Amino acid sequence: MEARLNLGLRVARAGAIAALALAGCSSSTTDPAPTAAPKSATQTIGPEGGVINVEGAEVTFPKGAVKAAVAITIEATDEAPPAGFEALSKVIRCEPSGTSFDVPVTMRMTFTPDGKAATMFWSSPEQPAFTDVGGAIDGAKMSAPVKHFSRGFVGRAKPQ
Repeated sequence: MEARLNLGLRVARAGAIAALALAGCSSSTTDPAPTAAPKSATQTIGPEGGVINVEGAEVTFPKGAVKAAVAITIEATDEAPPAGFEALSKVIRCEPSGTSFDVPVTMRMTFTPDGKAATMFWSSPEQPAFTDVGGAIDGAKMSAPVKHFSRGFVGRAKPQ
């Protein structure tokens, strides 16, 4: 009788160990880590609008910004800011340069706030100098409407 009891206990223990081992091998449904946005992206934007995301920037095209489909390229560059400026973001290049919009697009850039005044600067094909286009700050992001494509960044003019 005692031998049967010991055999029964051994079988029960083996079953419990097998159940624990199987539980440890169960599949997981955790989401993979989010992928970083690319440094450059080309996307066709039509009259219905759209959004393009790259590292450090998001461009939102409202409905009616363009009359016909156009291939748009947005690139987060490693360019230094122009002379006389301090950049708090990447310099973002938008192409085709000079493209004008019937309805302004919203340029949203990630920047490094430092407690000092900052604004978005934008260039134009007619006037290659960067001009202050303002911007609304939301944490570490700044948004501003732009009416044409060229290059821009968040920063400030260096003191003279």
